[in-house]
Amino acid sequence: MKKKYNKSQILGGIAVAAFALAIVVMVCGMSNTVNEVKESAISREPDAILASAGLDEEKLVSLPVLYYDQKADECVNMYEVGNKEAAEARQFEWSDCEYYNKGVEQGLVDYYLDENYLPVAMEGGSFVTNKGVRKEGFKKWFNAIDGQSVSYPGLLQMEYNPVYAEFSFYNNEFYPLDGANSELAETSKDSHNHLFTMSFAVPFTVLADGNESFEVRADDDTWVYVGDELVVDLGGVHNVESGRFAINENGEVYAAIKDEDLAFTGVQVKAGEGELVRVFHADRDSDDSQFNVRFVGMNIATEESRFARGDEDGVQIAYDPSNPSYQAPLGVTSVTRPDSVKGFITIATLEGVFVVLFAVLMAVSLRFMVKAHKENIEKS
Repeated sequence: MKKKYNKSQILGGIAVAAFALAIVVMVCGMSNTVNEVKESAISREPDAILASAGLDEEKLVSLPVLYYDQKADECVNMYEVGNKEAAEARQFEWSDCEYYNKGVEQGLVDYYLDENYLPVAMEGGSFVTNKGVRKEGFKKWFNAIDGQSVSYPGLLQMEYNPVYAEFSFYNNEFYPLDGANSELAETSKDSHNHLFTMSFAVPFTVLADGNESFEVRADDDTWVYVGDELVVDLGGVHNVESGRFAINENGEVYAAIKDEDLAFTGVQVKAGEGELVRVFHADRDSDDSQFNVRFVGMNIATEESRFARGDEDGVQIAYDPSNPSYQAPLGVTSVTRPDSVKGFITIATLEGVFVVLFAVLMAVSLRFMVKAHKENIEKS
């Protein structure tokens, strides 16, 4: 004759099994320290740089750039020739020549890049006089022209934070062409070469997750394009000023300069497609030179490489500065955003919820076990 079990005994048996399972799961969950949870959050969405190149956050990421050493223009006395003529005669060197006011001057370049992916100079600007940006003399800014400009390839060694997928470069004494050996190399009264331009591009795959942003702080002219459309306009000879843009969930690019609120630029990108951030910068006077950039949460294309200078292993932004139309192999080796902060919070919250649920389950299980035990005692 088969032994029959009452309802309490059956529930008690289930409770015992659930209790054992709860103990195992709780022990496993509790064994995850905060650091382990954080590491787990990062590893859930692998960082391609770390995976493909075996790097950590101490290693360097290089950004290839092209510098152009510029020839200083002669100082023209505006009291002799007039303010407009003096401004038009001068592009590089303002502080030593005096007779000018510093300030951001928008509208010096066209909204679109030209067929060579370079800025196009406009006539005029927001100020009464155009600070030296004129069509007939603008070509030398981002091209090597005999007797006017000399090009130098270089690298910006950026810091990379794998937790936030953030690339940054900060230099508040930015004189990359000090010691440049060319017939145009000139130093100012502070023994620095202030007169140069720089261009670079960073390819990325659009995520359109609301987390992609870019920021620049620099003096003087700095123009930032997404694709071939202008989104940040910090033209003119000015002190350090900031500009930024962000991409929302719809792929719309919002931008601002100084402390202004972000506003829609009219530029829209599409999730999953490849784009480039193109930056053009000039230092045109002999006061200061600062250049800071930061890319946050952007799926940036990179490639394994050995640095052009030194023997450090690392990865390089996948862009050829000598070929402005170059399109990087987007998505082949790229930095994915692990979004660890959200991941950490999510995992920690889930594990906390599981622990609480299992604690409740344990309490219920114990109650049924005690009840079943009492019933067995009473029956016996």
